[in-house]
Amino acid sequence: MPPTDTILIATWGLWLLAAAVAIGDPRVRRPFLLGLLVPGLGHISIGEKGRGLLVMIPVITLFVAGLILSDFRCVSPFDRHPLWGVLQAPAAGPTFLTWGLTRHLTLDHIGETYQVGCLYVGVACLLNLVGLCDLRDVCMKAARRKAGAT
Repeated sequence: MPPTDTILIATWGLWLLAAAVAIGDPRVRRPFLLGLLVPGLGHISIGEKGRGLLVMIPVITLFVAGLILSDFRCVSPFDRHPLWGVLQAPAAGPTFLTWGLTRHLTLDHIGETYQVGCLYVGVACLLNLVGLCDLRDVCMKAARRKAGAT
């Protein structure tokens, strides 16, 4: 197995471990999974509409802009771009949806804006990771307040 594949597998394993820790608490599980599938939806599901939109709009905008700049070839977590795929894991829903729709595309040509598109998508996914961390904090604070009020 080439070293790149080993790094890829190890990093995806770390992402999965972090997600398992984050959703181990039942108060966080549903919103966290919703936030992985659709950026910002976890916040919206717990009544934090403003925060949800604050996550959703920039993440989706950057993600789509990156796809356009890269001719829809920059998302491929397992074959074309395994290392970029690791970076795209925090936005699992958009990443896997895009991969499923574009996996037939090849890298027979790389346009002038291709790398910029890859970077935009990567930044969008990392921004969703920040949103997921905030979501976990919001859920835990609400649970502590609720426990203190009873």
